[in-house]
Amino acid sequence: MTKERATGRDIVLAIGENMRQSLEPLVTKTIAPSLYHVYLHADDYDRLRTLFGELEEEAKTLLDSELARLNKGPSSFPRILRKKKADEPAAAPKFVSAEGRWSVRFQEDPNGTLNPGDVEVVSEFARPPEAGYGAGSKTHRISTTRKLGQMTTRRDTTAGTGLEGTQATEPAGHARLVYKDDQGTHTFLMTKDEIVIGRQAPDVWADLSLDTSLDVSREHARLQRTPEGGFRIKDLSKLGTTVNGAPLPRSLESTDGGVRDLDRWEPLPDRARIGLAGVIYLDFERLAKA
Repeated sequence: MTKERATGRDIVLAIGENMRQSLEPLVTKTIAPSLYHVYLHADDYDRLRTLFGELEEEAKTLLDSELARLNKGPSSFPRILRKKKADEPAAAPKFVSAEGRWSVRFQEDPNGTLNPGDVEVVSEFARPPEAGYGAGSKTHRISTTRKLGQMTTRRDTTAGTGLEGTQATEPAGHARLVYKDDQGTHTFLMTKDEIVIGRQAPDVWADLSLDTSLDVSREHARLQRTPEGGFRIKDLSKLGTTVNGAPLPRSLESTDGGVRDLDRWEPLPDRARIGLAGVIYLDFERLAKA
């Protein structure tokens, strides 16, 4: 029996279906969500992670084309040939993205509820407010789940938490990182034992992807949970990483044949401020003891 698995096509189509089910009509326009969080079973996540950049670009292209199709509507040719009547309705409202651009993020299913082949897409209209964790107004979220070719959609209203990359019910996590990049303030919940932190780039995958200055490397640092339940960090950057103001030893060394990783890890306190190239800072907090 062939093992079920999610394909890139399944993911892109699930994002498109979510957008169509999530449209919010106003008076002069109809809003489409701008943020899409994609959750995958661990097997699918590991298999597809090197393609997430390609999948994001394909999803954005599909969303753009869908908005263009909705905005095109019926042909306006007949109306051009005659004078508009006084009681004739105004032009159809325009379809727009809530923020004028799309954001697609991928995460391994933190709740363990998805099977191989399942795809869950959770969308939001706008980024969480910058007031911080636990603050903010209620947010409408649309969740689309593909299970064995079947689509189900639900609408949730949850209190604004400032969390991004989590589902309506917040999963347990090992640690929390709060940061502000060029797209606003975010909270990242670390549910894996190791993550890559780096600048957003189409050709390099980072679990925590930052929209920020080129000073931050595409793979800037790695954060790892130890078997004892503590944390450690490794610097992989060109311009350095700090913890509470103290620079970390660089783990990468230039050699004649290229670059060698010396695997230099440093312990990370339960609460720490991680600096990347002196331009962006992440407030780290350990959430649970081993």
